[in-house]
Amino acid sequence: MRDSNGHVIYIGKAKSLRARLGSYFKSGSHDAKTTAMLQRVADFEYFVCANENDALGLEANLIKKHKPHYNILLKDNKSFPYIKIARGEFPYLEITRKPFRGNSPFNERGSAPQAQRGVLFGPYFNGIWAKELLSVVQDVFTVRCCTNMAKLPCLNHQMEKCPAPCAGKINKTDYAKIIDDVKSFLRGERDGGAREILTRKMEKAAELQQFELAIRYRNGLNFLDKLKERTITQVGRDVNCDVFGFAARADVFVVAVLTVRAGKLIGVQNFANQNNSPKADDEKLQEFIAQYYLENIEPDEVVTTAVKGYKKKLLDMAYENAHEYIETSIEKIKYKNEFTIGACKELGEILGLAHTPKKIECFDISHMGGTGTVASMVVFIDGVAEKKLYRKFRIRHGEGNNDVASMHEVLTRRLKRLGGGGDDSFGTAPDLIILDGGKAQLSVVEEVRSTNYEIPVIAFSENNEIFLPERKDPIALDKRSYALRLLQRIRDEAHRFALGYQTKVR
Repeated sequence: MRDSNGHVIYIGKAKSLRARLGSYFKSGSHDAKTTAMLQRVADFEYFVCANENDALGLEANLIKKHKPHYNILLKDNKSFPYIKIARGEFPYLEITRKPFRGNSPFNERGSAPQAQRGVLFGPYFNGIWAKELLSVVQDVFTVRCCTNMAKLPCLNHQMEKCPAPCAGKINKTDYAKIIDDVKSFLRGERDGGAREILTRKMEKAAELQQFELAIRYRNGLNFLDKLKERTITQVGRDVNCDVFGFAARADVFVVAVLTVRAGKLIGVQNFANQNNSPKADDEKLQEFIAQYYLENIEPDEVVTTAVKGYKKKLLDMAYENAHEYIETSIEKIKYKNEFTIGACKELGEILGLAHTPKKIECFDISHMGGTGTVASMVVFIDGVAEKKLYRKFRIRHGEGNNDVASMHEVLTRRLKRLGGGGDDSFGTAPDLIILDGGKAQLSVVEEVRSTNYEIPVIAFSENNEIFLPERKDPIALDKRSYALRLLQRIRDEAHRFALGYQTKVR
């Protein structure tokens, strides 16, 4: 569903599109949020999928791309690290935050397609750090962690952290046994005598007065204790699951995610969202899970319901976390919403815009004494920086300290790309353009507007004053205004991005 500006404000799926849309537009009994959404709908489009799973995947991908106001957003989601065992004659271990290649994930159980060229274990967070775990694996199993197969042993071999297959110090059969032991250890099936090995190495290092090395082995032992403490009773070592708990109040809902790997509770994450979707709670949870696995590997099992056993205990824990988080953090969540979407709404009202600005672009010029002139374009969606849409420019009009001419060139080049396909940044028109500067920078607007693009443009100065083309005097905002803080964040980000690029060019 799109508003009058063409922005996607809601995405949904249905087995019967007629019944679904009929429930929106024929029924008069809607809550306030659904009614508000329907008042903004000006048009809609649809796609036909082969089955429900395809529809669910497409829905999740489109929500991730467009970030509709009336859908669930994983705003707090992070990319957690995994440990990857690469494929090859002598596999190496590395830490990666990109578990996906193309549309296919790696698999923690070792059943990844050949095209993926590796097996992943994780994710690791909440005290179980991938870097620390990898160091313990190297100390215990002596396994390769470099990508360079040189002919001479490196420092890791001298430190007894690598068997130096590059120099022929170990054959393929023996190295394959080491990799099997590493996989068993990371799956929690057996520890490979890790504690005994680290204890022996620590005592030997202490006898040789290699105290820094002894401390490293001692820290490894402490890490093993930390892993043991995370083991859940009544849960087998081969259990890999994610458990989802849901809690909602009038304005906010929270999903708690418990991550269990190799029978250990790796951590708990809480995701808070505005409760403004017209969907039922179970649909919101289903949609959330679909989005969650766009950036995370799906484990052996996803738990959303259970009636008994350890799954029921884990599910109760997830629901308890969700309810606790929503009770203790609701004010923080509301503040964050006011800081972002609320600030956009306030800014739109101050500027007299017909609609709340969803996509905001800001431009800044940077040079060193008139040389190496560049420009930046940063993009904020609903008050949040969308860095994948950032763009940078090399100024072509020539050298010299002429910010006005540079700004004219940048705006002209940017607006020429409007409506172009294949670029999510340039192709979509912004709701508001901000120029870092004052009245001088704003003087280029009327000339650029001759291209018939009626996009609101303002200038925001270092003195925190807003300049409008049709207004003589600037607008000064209250220092407590969320709109002012939003403008400051956007301007400072544009300046940082431009300065970084100018430094690189210089």
